[in-house]
Amino acid sequence: MASTSIGGLLFSSAALIAALSLSAEGFVAPSSHSSLARSYAPASDSSPSALYNRQARRKDKKKKKRSSLIVDDDDEDNAPAANSQSYKKQEPILLGGGEIGFDSEVGESKIPVATSSSSSQSSKSKLDQELSGERIAEEGIVGESVTSAASVSDMPLEPGMMQPDVTTIVTDPDTGIARIQQGKYVMDKVTGKAVILSSLGPEYRLAQMFPGVPPEVREQYRFDWKTVTVPEMVEQLKQACTVPLKNSQTGKEWLGVPPFPQISNPAVEFVLSNRDYLGHRMKKALGRLKLRSQSQFKKEEAAELRELWKHFLLLEDHISAPFRQIVLNAETVVGPNFGNLDMKSYCNGELYERTANYLVLKSMVAHWEKKYNDAMELDALPDDESAFMAQLYTGDPKRYLPDPPIIFRLAEVSRITSMAQQMVKAFVDEEELFDDLPAEVKFIESALSIKGGTALRQFMLEEFCPNENVDPASLREGLKRLYQQMFNMQSDPYGDLTMTLWNLCVATSVGTDEARDPYEEYIANVKGTKYENNPGFFQTYTFNHDKNSLVRFLDSSKTIEKGTAGSAEDVTRQIQGEALQLLGFSFGGGGSPNPATISADTERVEKDYDVPEDRAIGRPHMMGWLDLLGDEELTGGKKEEFEADKWEEVKS
Repeated sequence: MASTSIGGLLFSSAALIAALSLSAEGFVAPSSHSSLARSYAPASDSSPSALYNRQARRKDKKKKKRSSLIVDDDDEDNAPAANSQSYKKQEPILLGGGEIGFDSEVGESKIPVATSSSSSQSSKSKLDQELSGERIAEEGIVGESVTSAASVSDMPLEPGMMQPDVTTIVTDPDTGIARIQQGKYVMDKVTGKAVILSSLGPEYRLAQMFPGVPPEVREQYRFDWKTVTVPEMVEQLKQACTVPLKNSQTGKEWLGVPPFPQISNPAVEFVLSNRDYLGHRMKKALGRLKLRSQSQFKKEEAAELRELWKHFLLLEDHISAPFRQIVLNAETVVGPNFGNLDMKSYCNGELYERTANYLVLKSMVAHWEKKYNDAMELDALPDDESAFMAQLYTGDPKRYLPDPPIIFRLAEVSRITSMAQQMVKAFVDEEELFDDLPAEVKFIESALSIKGGTALRQFMLEEFCPNENVDPASLREGLKRLYQQMFNMQSDPYGDLTMTLWNLCVATSVGTDEARDPYEEYIANVKGTKYENNPGFFQTYTFNHDKNSLVRFLDSSKTIEKGTAGSAEDVTRQIQGEALQLLGFSFGGGGSPNPATISADTERVEKDYDVPEDRAIGRPHMMGWLDLLGDEELTGGKKEEFEADKWEEVKS
């Protein structure tokens, strides 16, 4: 079958015809797997608070938590001792390396249908739960698993509840606070429904996972990276997103960015044509430009930039949604089989499935290697007040919770990291699973064992590209497009592999035109702190704070005068005491609340906050430009209605 190749994107001519005739399901079938194309269709067009008997319920929960703490702590304290003999053998070698409705097509995926949760907590230890691929069971908290992160903000399922099809917002019956409850499927924000994977076959699903555009569309929209500037990119993005609009009531017509959640085909095609050049750096640039206009009190310009910024975020969410769904499917395959080295028994499947399985496995390794490094560092720190600050900023802060929903002790983390590495090696050693993966994905495995940028580029040019029959420019573009997809995944546990991908993108681009970075002066503050010489600068300012605020509370504590060493132990002890008083737990060594830090003058007249000099650092006070857009900043220009707005005073 004839195929066309441009800039590393390959297309089957027959598939292009199918794409143009099949509208929403017209995903271009590839003739090669390194980069693929997709054709998009046009976009289609308060929970009550539970404020009852909270105090009694909290008392009951505290009693339950105290009893479970005794059991868990015993289990975890005994774990390192029980495994002390095998610890050295299992020490890993580090290699560096949601939301509404669903369709029948999605329902046939590998994601298991949620069943009602048990009313009693698992009798397994936390480590056993992780090793068996389960989430750590902890009341009121979504615990971690080997392939997914813990969350203290998400709402866990109550006994008897079924997991929703898509992520939704529910009201916590204990607090009345709205919390997110994760669903089984990823939502496409444009359609407002769960992502639908193509029914035309696995090649089309791979095209959804790594979308591209036909060559003629790419030629029309592609940036000239040698000369393009950020203002030019923003203007071209704005033009691609602009469509004719009409007010059906007044008949008024104008050109503008379509209202949420509508998008246009040209906007999607433009973003896909330049996916490797846009992504999160364009998100940052648009955000800073919007804040710059606000700080200069240019209200209309700031509102336009905010509209374009939010529309671009919507486009990114829409384009990456199939990728996120496929990776979510892979989590449900890899997680429950943790420790099973017969990879072909559960990681086999179509190319898009095996690609996702590998990315989940590799992300799992990168995530647990980071946790292993943190555990090693924490284990080496002295357990006293001298190491308080190092203990505070090292590792996952969720370990300070009364009953942590994570694994963080060195011996336990070591076991999981070692097994994760063995699983990746077993996957890579199976030619049937690994050898036909997209070139940019296979490059990750080879590149992470090479030290030094020069050696990496030499390997890419002299060995990898000739062996894979791919040109270096196409490989670099494929890496950047994969990076943009991974960046749209949640940072925990995918952030570590995502940053490794970015480092590979930078290292492989050295010495080429692609090493040029027009974004740098807009998002890195490399040209000073004045509007005249820094195109990304915006003036920050200090705020007033209520006398009972946390900021004033911390200001009222004892300080060490500049130029004196003071007593570090006293300062550490004081910070620990304040943490204990404010948050209910302490870090490192002991410490107790210091009531003397609270001002005794409670009747003084409220005045403007006198910002300490070392915090103000010369910034102006209360400029007010953050309020320039008013309610529009939160509501997008629409008046938000609250239940309280309907309340009326009861007259006696």
